Amino acid sequence: MEKRGIIVVSLIIIVVIIASYFTFFYSKRCRDSSCFNAALLKCRKASYMNDAKDATWFYKIKGKSKGECKIRVEILQVKEGTTDMASLEGKAMYCYLPLGVVSNPQENLERCHGLLKEEMQKLIISRLHNYIMSNLGEISEELEKPL
Repeated sequence: MEKRGIIVVSLIIIVVIIASYFTFFYSKRCRDSSCFNAALLKCRKASYMNDAKDATWFYKIKGKSKGECKIRVEILQVKEGTTDMASLEGKAMYCYLPLGVVSNPQENLERCHGLLKEEMQKLIISRLHNYIMSNLGEISEELEKPL
């Protein structure tokens, strides 16, 4: 009788461990955007590497958080752009999409938080500053024109 009890307890422990793994740790690996978008629509744990023309993005749906879908976004490699964009490589952020919405998480930076967002904002501000400085004369002339 004791052997049976040990076997039953061992099986219960194994089942709990397997259930815990699939509940808390397992994440489906998507090979294409349609698989990832289907997971995003239902906010199910999944990961996807988007090898786009300008950069390689890695997305991982973490699950539901406060009525939104939490996605980790990371730039693995910058392929095109200026040299200052290389600072984005390896940086990540968390983006929060409304449940049932399928879109690129990084499209709306207001819904994202993290180091990648901060670096992207720095680049935008730096580029805007450089543009203003290089076109200061033209901007000044436009401002001096009567309405």
